Amino acid sequence: MAGQVVAHPHAARTTALLDAVVREQADLVAHAARILHDRTSAEDVVQEVTLRLCQADCPDAVGAPAPYLRRMVRNAAIDCARRALRERCHSISDAEAETIAAPCACPHQRLEDCQALKAVLAALEAAPERTRRVFLAHRLDGVPQKDLAREIGVSPTLVNFMIRDGTALCRATA
Repeated sequence: MAGQVVAHPHAARTTALLDAVVREQADLVAHAARILHDRTSAEDVVQEVTLRLCQADCPDAVGAPAPYLRRMVRNAAIDCARRALRERCHSISDAEAETIAAPCACPHQRLEDCQALKAVLAALEAAPERTRRVFLAHRLDGVPQKDLAREIGVSPTLVNFMIRDGTALCRATA
């Protein structure tokens, strides 16, 4: 039996259904369009059904291919309509999107601000430990200078100079 081509066992059934798709295509698209209210989507559904027929094993006996295909197209169209409804529920229109506030005014500005903050923190790391602690306590936590002076056992004037030095370091990086 050399040179003889052996057909796939489901080839005849698949061919019969595909022939029916070709014959009934206009009716199948119209059937899906009645469900979807969109001819383009209906054509996509019919194509999807055709691809499924080509990829899957077909049932052994399809006595009436046209009604079988209409049922497949109907089910696929309903699935498509459900998917579209879920997508619409989770999306908003362009007009509505315009009203949503951005997380920041300008992403580029935010990036620059983050880079500047990193530079300031790096500059403060270069400062003496006591100066860094005094500067951060005063500028970030709002601790008064005289409380800081009493806490570390120095004069308020020295605390003022430490804060001035920390400020100068930060400005030098900007």
